[in-house]
Amino acid sequence: MCNDNSNANGAEPREAGEAMRRKRNPGQRIRRAGALLAVLLPGLLAAACGEARRGGQIDVATAPEGATVRIDGREIGPAPVSVPRLAPGVYLVSAELPDHRTVRRSVTLMQGQRRVGVDLRLEPVLGLLQVVSSPPGARVLLDGAYRGTTPLFMTDVPLGAYRMAFEASGSLPKELDVRVEDRLPQRIAVDLVADAGRLVIRSTPPGATVHLNGVERGVTPVEIPDAPSGENLVEMTLAGFEPYRERITVRAQEQREVAATLQAVPTRLSVVSIPDGARVYVANQYLGDTPLEVDDLRPGEHRVRVELRGYAPMARTVRLAEEERTVEEFRLQKNSGTLIIVSEPAGASVFLNGEEYGVTQPSEDSDLVSEALEIDLLPPGNYRVQLFRRGFTHAPRTVAIAANEVVDLHERMTRIFVVDTRVRIRIGEREIARDGMLLREFPNGDIELQLPDRTGAGGTIMRISAEDIIGRQRIRAPN
Repeated sequence: MCNDNSNANGAEPREAGEAMRRKRNPGQRIRRAGALLAVLLPGLLAAACGEARRGGQIDVATAPEGATVRIDGREIGPAPVSVPRLAPGVYLVSAELPDHRTVRRSVTLMQGQRRVGVDLRLEPVLGLLQVVSSPPGARVLLDGAYRGTTPLFMTDVPLGAYRMAFEASGSLPKELDVRVEDRLPQRIAVDLVADAGRLVIRSTPPGATVHLNGVERGVTPVEIPDAPSGENLVEMTLAGFEPYRERITVRAQEQREVAATLQAVPTRLSVVSIPDGARVYVANQYLGDTPLEVDDLRPGEHRVRVELRGYAPMARTVRLAEEERTVEEFRLQKNSGTLIIVSEPAGASVFLNGEEYGVTQPSEDSDLVSEALEIDLLPPGNYRVQLFRRGFTHAPRTVAIAANEVVDLHERMTRIFVVDTRVRIRIGEREIARDGMLLREFPNGDIELQLPDRTGAGGTIMRISAEDIIGRQRIRAPN
């Protein structure tokens, strides 16, 4: 169709042109148009043949880049790539990339079309993973990314190698390597190891209710197969016994034992008396004075006795029940008398049956007569009363004390003359010394001194003014 004979064919149009100029009629015009076409057609054909020799171009781009491009099965190269000098026609363009689906597309290159662009998107090949665990409910992480809980079906896993992790409450974490190579479904099943140990719990006596970390787990003896690893609180309760508590550390897959001897709950006994202060005896053992709390007695019968000086002792048998507080009150009956003693002079020590009960105190008016000394709560009976004061003698006497009676005594003591003081005094211009027994000292410094008579007994009593006293000293009595 395209050749080099265009010059030969060009004469006919010129001759046709001359003829049309000679004839001005419709037929001539038709012939003239045909002649003009004959002139132009060779040039158009020549241009078309040149364009055909250059050809069109297909530009191929892929996402992602780097895919191998083929046209009609012939490998062209990695995208993006351009294929020039293609004749008009229909071409099959394909792109291939590892781990991606191959993409194919038909491309038509029209006559005279210089360039055609083709964009191909390659979708990654996604694997299918079916993941199950025992027990179910485990969290699944793929390369650290959370994907869900078992049982789990994943349809969007790109091909490649992964680290799959499993996490579940009460189970030890587990990891494994997974490789996804194609679209074929892959089943992954794991058995999780419990993050717990076994506890074997016993008690003496048995039958105690067991709580582990606050949750009831049975009655002793009992085995707990799923005790959490770490520190656990074991509690046991049984009526009539003290609660038992123990903290125990359990490691995963380890067995530990707890054996407890329960302590019986002691009963509580409260002993009160009227008046207070009575001595309390249980089974003839002194425990203390009222009011008294006793919390270490076993359930059962106990003999309780209270005693208070001046009151009749009381005793009774008390029954104590488990976990019970018992209050026992004793109203004591007084079975004693009272002795009231006044002494002349004051300051005398009072003894009853050889036991000292007190010292008489001076009265407000004079120290020659004492205030009354009251000795209460004396059990009925006879008492030998004797008073002692330095420089005096007292004749002891026996008095009878009856219950709820008061006995009054006024006891006079006899002075014993003993020279015990030497006083140096000034009389006029002279200084003299006087020996005698010191009787009294007055607030102003004066003293009362009894001088011996000719027989050596007590004689004259003289009062010496403080202004006349030069000095004084004690005289030791001869042995």
